[in-house]
This record gives sequence, C-alpha cells and structure tokens, in this order.
Amino acid sequence: MILFPLNILSQVGNNSESSQVGNNNSLFVGQVGTLNMNDVLQEGDDNKHASLQVGSANQINLEVEGSNNRGAYVQVGELNMLDMSQSSDEHTAITFQSGAKNEIGLTQNDRYNRAGNEAVILQGGTGNKAMVNQQLRNSRVFITQIGEQNESDVYQYGAGDYVNNEAYLLQMGKGNIAEVDQLKSDQTVMVGQFGESNELKTRQQIGKGNIANVLQLGTANKANILQEGDSNMNNTIQIGNRNNALVEQINN
Repeated sequence: MILFPLNILSQVGNNSESSQVGNNNSLFVGQVGTLNMNDVLQEGDDNKHASLQVGSANQINLEVEGSNNRGAYVQVGELNMLDMSQSSDEHTAITFQSGAKNEIGLTQNDRYNRAGNEAVILQGGTGNKAMVNQQLRNSRVFITQIGEQNESDVYQYGAGDYVNNEAYLLQMGKGNIAEVDQLKSDQTVMVGQFGESNELKTRQQIGKGNIANVLQLGTANKANILQEGDSNMNNTIQIGNRNNALVEQINN
C-alpha cells in the first residue's frame, strides 16, 4: 500500500487523502485555492488518474477498483463536486466543471470484465447536475451543459457480448432536464436542448438498434419517448414554447 502519492497543495486549508493498492498505478492531484477536498482510492493494477481543482470548496471523491482504468478531472470555481466510482477494467472518464455548485455523479461497472465504458462530461455555469450510471460494457456517454440548473440523468444497462449503447446530450440555457434510460444493446440517443425549462424523457428497451434524436429550442417544451423492440427510429423537433410530444413505438 502506498499512502499520499504525488500531491500539490497550495494556499490555505486544502485537504487530500490518497490510497493506492496494487501495481503500476499512477495518480496526480493538484489543488490551488482554499478548502478544496480530494479523496482517492485506487485498487488494482495499471490505473492512471489525474485531478486538478482551482478555487474554493470544490470536492472530488474517486473510487477505482479494477485494472487499466483511466481518468482526468478538472474543477474550476467554487462548491463544485465530482463523485465517481469505477469498478472492473478498462473504463475511461473525463470531466470538466467551471463555475459554482455544479455536480457530477458517475458510476461505471462491468461485472464480467469484458471491456470498459467511456464517459465525457463538461459543465459550465451554476447549479448544473449530471448523473450517469453505465453497467456492463462498451457504452459511451457524452454530456455538455452550459448555463444554470440544467440536469442530465443517463442510465445505460446492456445485455449481450457487445452492448454498444450511446448517449449524446447538449444543453444550453436554464432549467433544462433530460432523462435517458437505455437497456439491451445498440441503442442511441442524441439530444439538444436550447432555452429554458425544456424537458425530455426517453426510454429504449426490450430490443436493440433503436435510435432517438430530439431537438428542443425555446421554453417549456416537453417530449416523452418510448421505444420497444428492434430498429425503431424517432426524430422529434420542437421549436417555440410549451409544445408537447408523446411518442411510443413498439416493435416486438
């Protein structure tokens, strides 16, 4: 066990606790400012992670169990939080938060250790929140949120030898909400929300190869999409204010 690997602490009241168990693990922690906190646990072999916090009262909690996991995490501002867990092998995560009171919760796991997942999350502004849970293998999430109080919640749980679920979300504005659930394999969601208080809920399940593309531009638009079976496709575009869309496609 190696306690307290390479850390850079500058100015007053920063706190860093790091623990590594295994072989050939690498960790870099940098904190500049005041009252920043970094808590890292790595167990396994050949894991490589780096984090940098600049500002005040930012916090990173990182727990890694497995081998060949990779990650890079940057937080700039105040009261930003990252809470991340990777278990099993070959996951990759990149996060960047700039502003105040932004939050990321990220979990990646493949209990069969066949291959890893990938997550990239970028947030700028105030009070944005991104929650991602990826189970099993070969799934990807890319989220960008810019503005205030935008929320993304992505859950991907696959089945089969090669899962390959993908979610791409872009939110710009204030108070936009996107909830994505993808089950089974080869499911794809692409979401763009621009404006204020737009809402999307999409669920793709009981099949594979479904695609949902959603664009919301304006204020208080709502879309609810359900696809079941194989190879369904949905394209939804809402431009204006207070539009409502309900889409259900079932192909069992």
